[in-house]
Amino acid sequence: MEAHHLEVRDGHFDSKPVDLPMSVLFGKAPKMQREFERHDPELSGVMLDNLDLREALDRVLRLPTVASKNFLITIGDRSITGLVARDQMVGPWQVPVADVAVTTASYDTHTGEAMAMGERPPVALINPAASARLAVAEAITNLAAAPIAKLSDIKLSANWMSAADHPGENQALYDAVYAVGMEMCPALGIAIPVGKDSMSMRTAWKDENEQGEHEDKSVTSPLSLVVTGFAPVTNALATLTPQINLDQDESDLILIDLGGGQNRLVAPPWPRYTAKWAMTAPMWMTPKISRRF
Repeated sequence: MEAHHLEVRDGHFDSKPVDLPMSVLFGKAPKMQREFERHDPELSGVMLDNLDLREALDRVLRLPTVASKNFLITIGDRSITGLVARDQMVGPWQVPVADVAVTTASYDTHTGEAMAMGERPPVALINPAASARLAVAEAITNLAAAPIAKLSDIKLSANWMSAADHPGENQALYDAVYAVGMEMCPALGIAIPVGKDSMSMRTAWKDENEQGEHEDKSVTSPLSLVVTGFAPVTNALATLTPQINLDQDESDLILIDLGGGQNRLVAPPWPRYTAKWAMTAPMWMTPKISRRF
């Protein structure tokens, strides 16, 4: 195989001040190969028998995905650089519910860039491919609040986290990567030029029990994909927020059914505590989004 070089030519001196083999920059990392045998997970379904409503409410409100994010947001400067057009806080009561972050390119223009994130790791416990699609879908629908010219302007960064070689995890990783990288994003015309991975999302240790014996214990993280979407915006002033302006003459709430009438909740907060899950994961309707964006 012919070796690739990075060359910078100087026409004035007729020289090549930079002439490097690409292997110097990127190394010669060995190709990774993983094998697995397919198996179907055993699911018991959501059980709400003997539900203590007070306990359930208390636990749900403690979840970071449900609780207020103020403690994470107010500790930092949300307007650093002076180019921030849309931060986390929305409305006169400064509620942290913004879907997308928007900055301007300079101090004298309204064009700029938008960024948003998406993740849905609990869904991966029953359907890794659906979890990955939903992560991409969340990033895209969050970006929809910013004035982006076309869907293909969006680029994604994918952060994969997996307990590689743990039973069932290689299969989950393959299904998720294939669903996003080979099916969903090509169908939408969206590229994933950057990303990273963490393949050791499992820890094991020995703990002493009441009888003085040492027991093997471990914690394994489910497959997780965190997607960051970014795109140029045409007018940062036109960014939408969830705020409803009650002082207007008329206000309309519009429902765009992205679930095709099948709005399933596979991983709501309460079942996460009971380890009881729905049997069918929500699905991403690719053709509808590509037409409506």
